[in-house]
Amino acid sequence: TDVESEAGKITVFTPHTEYFKAKQTLIDSFGEIDFEVDDIQFIAQTHTPLAGEDIETFERLLSMLNDVDDVQNIYHSAEY
Repeated sequence: TDVESEAGKITVFTPHTEYFKAKQTLIDSFGEIDFEVDDIQFIAQTHTPLAGEDIETFERLLSMLNDVDDVQNIYHSAEY
């Protein structure tokens, strides 16, 4: 688990399997908390740089995925 504090906001990074335990520990320690964001997010730990034609291809792929009704979220590690 990793904790960051920036601009008056605290971000807690923890494995998704420890989500409820981390949340409950915060509530037990600080009482009722008004979480601005209260969900599991998948955040890449490494990034893959894209350039040139790869950017266009990747953006086209993202666009096609966004058009699919069954796709709810798209996670990637591309950096451009």
